[in-house]
Parts: sequence; structure tokens; C-alpha cells
Amino acid sequence: MAQVKHLWRGAFNYSREVHVLRCQAPSEAQARVFMCRRLANKHGVSPGIVLNLFDGSKPNFSIEKEIDYQEIDE
Repeated sequence: MAQVKHLWRGAFNYSREVHVLRCQAPSEAQARVFMCRRLANKHGVSPGIVLNLFDGSKPNFSIEKEIDYQEIDE
């Protein structure tokens, strides 16, 4: 079954540094979760802390779609 995924690019203002991440996900919301988990792992903190920092209440991150493609499971 083919699932449409997109390549997302996210810029996050975290710990006074801008972190640019990319990931594959079907939606922007899922891309945000994946990227926040990566930031949490990188900085050794709980994913919940990072997800709360980037909950949309402040203009401290942006996520944009870069490429549309289909992933085919065989």
C-alpha cells in the first residue's frame, strides 16, 4: 500500500540556537513531533519538554514542505 509522505524542513529556535532539521512525514503535525523528538534526544531532555516549547503559542519555529513523494511498501 502506498502512503503519501512529504519531506519537511523545520527551523527551531532552541537554546538560543537555530536548529534546522528535515524529516519524512505524512503531515506537518507529525513532522513537528518527529523533529521535536530529535531535538530532545540531541539535548538529553524529555520529548515532552521540547514539544511544549514548540506548541505553536510562540513564533519560535517554522515547518515547510520541501518535496511531495510516495513511499511504496513492497
